[in-house]
Amino acid sequence: MKITFDPDISADIRPSIEEVIKESITAPCSCGSDEIYVSLQANNNIDVKCFDCGTSFFELEIEVEEEVTEE
Repeated sequence: MKITFDPDISADIRPSIEEVIKESITAPCSCGSDEIYVSLQANNNIDVKCFDCGTSFFELEIEVEEEVTEE
């Protein structure tokens, strides 16, 4: 299975997302493709879908830690 990430998804969280995908998706899409596209949606949601036909497998919500700087 090939996993392609949206460039807006941080490289730091990609291994965790890959792990969830590999545990959750055990067969190719109904269209026959085994390529997955992971895209960043609004409100820190990630959509995991078929690269070829766009069928969505599931969505994940990620937590984004914001750095707090003291002035």
